Amino acid sequence: MVTAPNTQKPRLTLGERLRRNPVALKELRSRMRGRRAFMMITLHVVLLSALVSLVYFAFSASYSTFGNPSGLQALGKVVFSTVVGLQLLMLCFIAPALTVGAISAERERQTFDLLRATLLSARSLVLGKLLSALSFTFLLMLAAIPLESLAFLFGGITLEEVFIGSVMLVVTAVAFSALGLFFSSFTKRSLVSTALANGTAILLVVGLPIVLFVVLSLMAPAIYGFGGSPDIDAQIRAQTIQWIIVSITPLAAGITTQAMLASGQGAFVWSMPLSNGNTLQLLSPWIGYVVVYVLLSVILIALSIRFVKRVEK
Repeated sequence: MVTAPNTQKPRLTLGERLRRNPVALKELRSRMRGRRAFMMITLHVVLLSALVSLVYFAFSASYSTFGNPSGLQALGKVVFSTVVGLQLLMLCFIAPALTVGAISAERERQTFDLLRATLLSARSLVLGKLLSALSFTFLLMLAAIPLESLAFLFGGITLEEVFIGSVMLVVTAVAFSALGLFFSSFTKRSLVSTALANGTAILLVVGLPIVLFVVLSLMAPAIYGFGGSPDIDAQIRAQTIQWIIVSITPLAAGITTQAMLASGQGAFVWSMPLSNGNTLQLLSPWIGYVVVYVLLSVILIALSIRFVKRVEK
């Protein structure tokens, strides 16, 4: 009995599919041609270096660092936290800027219909645009590693801090790149998508801490018992609201997690004291941040694919 030859093509992994994505290859080649990409990387490193230098000299002038092991370790923590915090802040605005015109610019150049007419699926188009932007974003992150390594010269940095900082940076890059891609696929003009993406980034970075301050100020009489005894239920509600807002705010999640680790708390549990002597145990903010923004990234990418598939009216 003669069996027919197996003509089925081998299944490709996700990484192989992305590497063979023509949109990703085209975007990467066009992005890295010319001087703009290298000037952006250089400016990114120079800016980080200047700010880290200011922090270093300010800390050295304020404390007796050299010859003091504890002072050197504190300096290492400050340098590492500064580099990661600045990268986190920059990624919130650089990442969406790289994807905010990915789809809307194709519509403005009237090339979107040509892409739709090819055999390229909507998912491949969206993932290709996202991959090209993430590749350049990760290149910016890699360029800052020598600055982070300065902290190891002074000591005081644990593997937990390096792991948490790296995970938060990667998740932030993916989430905010997906945010810009979502607005680019949702709107028809790059100017509108840019305004929406920047407004959302400002809300997440600056607006939510202001909301937290206002909420805690309004709940302060019940929390601290002004004119009466403290309300434990109000304290628990306030602490829960604080955890939620901190966990979805990039800088707040990073700063709070670093403060927890510096105070001797674990990397996975945030212990909040209550006025009755008990403590409220919640997950560490970085865990909530990673879970929320990973889910947000998946939702935004799925919506972007759906908007690319929709029929233009």
